[in-house]
Amino acid sequence: MRRKQLVLLTNGILIIAMALCAWLCSGVTRGERISQEALAHLGKPYVLGKSGPEQFDCSGLIVSCYRQQGIVFSHSAESIGADARARIIDDPRRLMPGDIVCFDTVADRDPSDHVGIWLGGNRFVHASSSKGEVVVSSLDGYYLEHYTGGRRVFCPYF
Repeated sequence: MRRKQLVLLTNGILIIAMALCAWLCSGVTRGERISQEALAHLGKPYVLGKSGPEQFDCSGLIVSCYRQQGIVFSHSAESIGADARARIIDDPRRLMPGDIVCFDTVADRDPSDHVGIWLGGNRFVHASSSKGEVVVSSLDGYYLEHYTGGRRVFCPYF
């Protein structure tokens, strides 16, 4: 009986390893996976202090989507914007899918009061308190005026 259990366990591990390899080698970057995860939450309600799975605030969306890729953040736009692991991207033209975009939306000393996930094509997804839900917005007008930089926590090609 033990031999049969060992064979089943070994086969199960092999199947999981093969699926993981196929997923990692699919040509989709980690940043694109984070972007896709964020888009899966479009229309879900904004609720302050929530990090999913059915309700989010802006930093909660980041926490949830990055956690799916094994990256853990504190649940705060300020701490996400100041995370020492992140490379700052001042020029929005250098942003890549999955990068975090930070905004200074409150008159205080903190340069990161609101955060979202860059999609590319001048768009980002975020949990908007003013719209009351997770939405896609353009990095124009208001958001460009309040943009304080992107954050890249990892190389998006791995």
